[in-house]
Amino acid sequence: MSKEEQLKLEHSTLMEQYKSARDEINSLLNASRQIVNLTLTVISLFLGISIFVEAKLPLAFLILPFFLYGLAWVQMRHILFVRRLSAYIAKAITPRIREILREISPQDPIDTEHILSWEGTWQSPGRRKGGILLLPVLGASYGLPLFTAVLSLIAYLFSVSAIPITGWILIGANLAAFSYSLILGFLVELRRFGQDLEPAK
Repeated sequence: MSKEEQLKLEHSTLMEQYKSARDEINSLLNASRQIVNLTLTVISLFLGISIFVEAKLPLAFLILPFFLYGLAWVQMRHILFVRRLSAYIAKAITPRIREILREISPQDPIDTEHILSWEGTWQSPGRRKGGILLLPVLGASYGLPLFTAVLSLIAYLFSVSAIPITGWILIGANLAAFSYSLILGFLVELRRFGQDLEPAK
C-alpha cells in the first residue's frame, strides 16, 4: 500500500469517527429537548394538582423537587457528554485530518484551518462571554426545573401552618440539592466545566 493510499484510508477512518461523534452529539441534543418537554409536562401537572395536593398532602410539595433536580442533572450530564465529544473532535480528529490533507498535496498546500472548525472555534471552548447576565439564558434547559422546584418549596411553606420534623428534613435536603445544582450549573455555563475532561485510561 502506497503512502497516499494509507493517508486516504486514515482520512476515511477519521471521517467515520467524526460522523459517529457528531451523530452522538445530535442524539444527546435531541434527548435534551425531550427532557425540556418532560419538564414542561411536570410543570403542567404540578399546576393542575397543586390545589388537591395543598389540601390533602402538602408534603408532596417537598418530594416533587427531587424529580425536578433529577431532570436538571440529566440535562447537565448531556451537556458534559457533548463537551467530551466536542473535545475529542477538536483535539484528536480535526488536527490529524488537517495534517493528512496537507500531506496529500505537499506541492500545492491548502488552507485547512477552517475545516471541521466548529468545536475548536465557534463553540468557544473558553469562558462564556456575557458573564452572569447570560446565565439564566444559557442554563434555561436545566434552570426551568430548578425554578419549578423552588416554587414547589414555596408552595409548601404557604400550605402549612406548622412544619413537622419530616418537613424540616426534606427542606434541608431540598436546599442541599438546589445549592449543588446551582453551583454545578454555574460551573457548566460560565466556567465551561467538562470542556477539558481527560480521556479514559
